[in-house]
Amino acid sequence: MKGSLKILGTAVAVLGVCAAQAQPSLVHVKSIDISSSFSAGGAQGDTVGALAWDGKNLYIAGFAVPAADSPVGVVKVEGLFGASPTFSPLISLTQAAASRSSYLVYHNGSIYLGTGLGDGTQNPAKTGVRKFDAMTGAQDNSWSGGDGVLVPNEVDGGNTRLECLERDPRTDSLAMLARGRGITFRRSFADASALPNILSVPTLFLGGTTTGVRDLSFNPANGDMYMRVDNSVFYAERTADNAVAGGVANEISNLSFRSDNAFAVMINVLYMPTEYGDVLVFNRRTGGATPEARFQRVFVHSGTGATWTPHTELLGNELLEDGTEPSAFSFDVFNFAYGDAADRSRGDANMDGIVNDDDLLMVLFEFGTENADADLNNDGLVDDEDLLIVLFNFGLSPKDRYLFIISSNLNSDRLDIYRVAAGGEQ
Repeated sequence: MKGSLKILGTAVAVLGVCAAQAQPSLVHVKSIDISSSFSAGGAQGDTVGALAWDGKNLYIAGFAVPAADSPVGVVKVEGLFGASPTFSPLISLTQAAASRSSYLVYHNGSIYLGTGLGDGTQNPAKTGVRKFDAMTGAQDNSWSGGDGVLVPNEVDGGNTRLECLERDPRTDSLAMLARGRGITFRRSFADASALPNILSVPTLFLGGTTTGVRDLSFNPANGDMYMRVDNSVFYAERTADNAVAGGVANEISNLSFRSDNAFAVMINVLYMPTEYGDVLVFNRRTGGATPEARFQRVFVHSGTGATWTPHTELLGNELLEDGTEPSAFSFDVFNFAYGDAADRSRGDANMDGIVNDDDLLMVLFEFGTENADADLNNDGLVDDEDLLIVLFNFGLSPKDRYLFIISSNLNSDRLDIYRVAAGGEQ
C-alpha cells in the first residue's frame, strides 16, 4: 500500500509537503447494519450504491443485481446521530435488470437520482436520471424536457450508459461521466438543460489515454476534478468554468500493478476538505471471487492538487467512541459522502445546532442513567462530566465534519460514520 500512489515531484519535495500539512484523524462514531433496508426483492434495491447528506438527513440509494428488472430507490435516514435513527423508504421505481449502479446528489431540497445506469436500452422506463422532492419523494415530471427522465443518449449521442452523478461546485451544476467518453458532461439542476461540457480526457503516466471512467469528485474550493478511471486515480486542474488544464485529467495513481480490475463497477473516489488537511478517499476492487482476494478496506490519502501520499486505511473494525469494536469490512463495494453536523461530544446533546437549556435539561433528566444520547463523553454513564461539557460549551454551535461510508458484500449492507478530528485525537 505504501507504494500505491505515485507522487509527482522528488521525495524531498513530498517530505516537505507532508511536514507542512496538518494531518486529520478519522474517529469511528457509528457502525450500523442497514441490511433490512436493502434486501433481495426490496423496494429500494438489494445492494447499497450511493449516499448524500443534506445537513440533517442522510439519503442512501440502492441498486439491483438480479437479471430481471428490479426495484431500486432511496431510503431516508433521520436522527442519524441519535441512539435510534429511523430508516424510511422514500423513493422506489423498477429499473433495468442488473442495473449495476445507482448514484444520487442532494441539492437545494431535491434529490437527483440516477438508476439503471448500466443499461444500454435508452428506455426511460429502465434507465436514466430523475429529480425528486427530498421531503416527499415525489418525482418532478416536468424536469428534463417535460418527461422527467434524462436518459444517457440525451446527455450525449455517443453515450449508451452513465457512470456517476456529482455536483460541480464551481458552476453549481449536475456533472456526469460516461464510459468510453473523455468528457465531463453537465446539466442544469433546475431543468436538466445542457451546459458546456468539459473536455477532460484521462491521460496515462506512460502515454496514451483511456476512457474507462467510473466516478468523479470535486475540490469545492476551486472545482478541480478527481476521477476513478479503470484501475487508476486521475486529477484535472480546473482553469475555467468550462475547462481543465490541457483538456486532460492526469493519472496520479496507478493501481494496475496491484491487480485492480479495470472493468469493475462501484470503484469510487471522494475529495474531502478538512480543517486539518484535505484527503482523498477511495476504494479498490480486484474482481476476485472470494473476500480474501479483495481489498476490504477504504484508502485515505492526504495532500493537495496532484500530490498525495498514503495517510491511513479504514478497516471498519476501529473502536467506536463508546469502546465497542465492530466487525471489519467484509467486501469491497464502497461509496462515500461527507458533511457537517452538530457535535454531541461538545455539548449539543439533542444535535439541534446549539448548546442551550434543552441540552442542559436533557443531561439533567438522564442523570445517573446510561442513555447514550445524553452520555456526551461516551463513558457509559450520564454524570457530572457530561453536565460540565454542556456548561463549558453553553451558547456555542459546535460542528464537526463527518465521513459517511456505505459498504456491501452483496448479502449484507452497513453504514459507518467517522468524525474528522485533529491528528492524534481519539
